[in-house]
Amino acid sequence: MNNLAQTRAKVESAISAHSLLPAMLAVNTLALFALERLGGVPDWIKTAAALFLAF
Repeated sequence: MNNLAQTRAKVESAISAHSLLPAMLAVNTLALFALERLGGVPDWIKTAAALFLAF
């Protein structure tokens, strides 16, 4: 019975971690779009990101 409880705890933690990553990415994306609209992202960061994503 203890083994079943441990397995259930592992599955529950995997589910919460599985749903946490997309939520964090969405918040991060919205923050970047807000900074972009306010002019808070310097051009050199945009260039560096474009070069990084090109590879």
